[in-house]
Amino acid sequence: MDFALTDEQRDLQVAAARYLADRYPPDRIAALADAAVGDPDAWPELRRQGWCDPELGMVEKGLLAQENGYALHPTAWWSTVGLAQPVHRAAGAAMPPGPLTLAWQDEAGTDGGCRAAPAYGGGWRLTGTRCLVTDVAEVSGVLVAADTPDGLALFAVTMPADGMTVTPQPTLDRLRRTARLRFADTPAELLVTADTGRQVLAAARRHGGTLLACEAVGVARRALDLARRHAGQRVQFGRPIGAYQAVAHQLADSYVAVELATSLSLRAAWLVGAADRGAADEAEVGPAYAEAVVAAREAAVRACETALQVTGGLGATWEYPLHWWYRRALWLDCFDLPTAAHLATLARQVLAAPA
Repeated sequence: MDFALTDEQRDLQVAAARYLADRYPPDRIAALADAAVGDPDAWPELRRQGWCDPELGMVEKGLLAQENGYALHPTAWWSTVGLAQPVHRAAGAAMPPGPLTLAWQDEAGTDGGCRAAPAYGGGWRLTGTRCLVTDVAEVSGVLVAADTPDGLALFAVTMPADGMTVTPQPTLDRLRRTARLRFADTPAELLVTADTGRQVLAAARRHGGTLLACEAVGVARRALDLARRHAGQRVQFGRPIGAYQAVAHQLADSYVAVELATSLSLRAAWLVGAADRGAADEAEVGPAYAEAVVAAREAAVRACETALQVTGGLGATWEYPLHWWYRRALWLDCFDLPTAAHLATLARQVLAAPA
């Protein structure tokens, strides 16, 4: 079986890389991050180029996510395509033209959640809290997971909405900001009923998490490129520092981690896409997803920390762009389920396997 990318997939990745490199050079990324703002003006162009097409395959989305991580693409593309689009697909509803996000996380250390109740005269009303909601400042609508008398269901809320309060939450990554949403009798439209709400939410989280693993590969690749460029240009004792084993071995180890994460993340993307079509065994998809997340998170953090070691004092300065990719790597490392949960999935698989 040939696991190589097709010519069309390679062309897609090259075109995405060229577009992002032209539009988001490091100095512009630094300026947007310093101001803690995204680039909402880019959304019409993304839709025109087909980045949000529902027919786009999961591997193609993974390739776009890699380039997003490499460039630190400052839009709500991941929140829309990674989280919201699978919910609309499950609901059989068309995607609206604007960017979206998904709110499902409870606030740690509290008993708060979000509840939905039928409204007098029709419709639904939401009350409660959802936290760590990504890209709220840039989206035109939010999909909210809320408890109903029959179980968990998913609702659509158009922004701005009556009774909804948005409070920014502190985050290490200024290009992917999060917020706390408070609902007080907020009107909402039912998208996915309680019969399948939990399954659809779990599938959307896995879909988005797979794209985050691909994004982590792009972050790792950018950090490794910064380190390699510096190692080839910085001269000490008459030789580039990359010629010394202490530097070369670190770069080689990071390269191996990036290559492993690349293969595992694209394999997970292919399996998740096949599972969405009912063409893959769920017993294989879960461990593949866990492998991709663990490997990609480790590769991203390791590549950034290796780059900090190689670039030395320069890499630790505010003016040098590396810290923005390091922030994204750390954000990816802790978003949604912790790495320990994915390692537990892999441990169960290993322990259940026959000797």
